[in-house]
Amino acid sequence: MAEALKTVDNKELKSTGFWLNQVFLVLSTIFGVYLAAQSGLEQALKFDTYSKMEDNFYLRTSLYDEVKDNAANVRAYAERLAKSPPSSEMQYHKPNLEQYIWQTMQYSPTTLETPSIFLTQIRRFYSRAEFVIEAALKRQMSARQASLELNKIADIIELQTLPKLQASALNLQKELKKNDIIIGSLKDTNNAN
Repeated sequence: MAEALKTVDNKELKSTGFWLNQVFLVLSTIFGVYLAAQSGLEQALKFDTYSKMEDNFYLRTSLYDEVKDNAANVRAYAERLAKSPPSSEMQYHKPNLEQYIWQTMQYSPTTLETPSIFLTQIRRFYSRAEFVIEAALKRQMSARQASLELNKIADIIELQTLPKLQASALNLQKELKKNDIIIGSLKDTNNAN
């Protein structure tokens, strides 16, 4: 009986159909694995792209809010300086330019995905505002001149940079929404508890 099975197995192994079946099985397995890997890679790249876009949306929005607040503080200080107050009052009311987001951005991998024009203009705003405030406090510049300079600096950031930064963030939000990704679904204040 064992001999009968051997001849049957040998005939099956010699059969062209058997070998074709095995070749097609191997090829279909390879092709299936390739397609699955390709699809998985495509999904991973999409996820990474949209995840970075969402992170950059939050970064731009937070930066916008921080710079807007700082511009308002600079403008309020400029109004105070326009009255040529004494040095003690100038020192007491010196604005504290909050830079938490600005400084934190150096550790964010999405920072450089923000258009460089915004980063440059905001860097210039902080640098110039701090220079003028310090020059006024040290009496290297008159309070009235410092007031004029601070208003110019605030005008540039409020009228040029901030609207474009906000539009840029909204464009990211629209792009994500177009791809059925809702901004803030997990990060909004209702889910922050």
